[in-house]
Amino acid sequence: MKSLVLLIVVLLTASHTSDLGSGTAYLTCTSDSGRTKFYAELQDIDGLLEKAVLTIDSDSLSYETSDGRIIFDPKNGILTMYIDDYSNKSEESNHKFLQFWSVPSTFVDKSTSSGQLYEFKAKIYGSEPRKGKEFHTPKITLNCKLEYSI
Repeated sequence: MKSLVLLIVVLLTASHTSDLGSGTAYLTCTSDSGRTKFYAELQDIDGLLEKAVLTIDSDSLSYETSDGRIIFDPKNGILTMYIDDYSNKSEESNHKFLQFWSVPSTFVDKSTSSGQLYEFKAKIYGSEPRKGKEFHTPKITLNCKLEYSI
């Protein structure tokens, strides 16, 4: 009897698949003009932000913070991200923020047996990485891919 219970436990453990989004997901986005790029690494997709980089006209702004909030709902075509990053809280000029949201009607699931892949359009708005510009970017439309393996 003990052998049978042990065998069942081993089989259930071996056949268990990872939960949706386990591991790092890679988000890559580019504007139609190619001037704006956004890259992010998301741990467990709707979990933690590992890092993010916004690049406009070759000027970049990096976000490496646990202050990012992510909501992912692929059935409804939703991926949102909000980052509020105070690298040095004593200086307000070091405050960086970013808002990112998918356009649900453009969300397409192109997943295969080897991994998850979603393509969609998104909007981004945040701190301006370019010198001599306003504090924040305009709202920019991006073409995005979200990839991860289960």
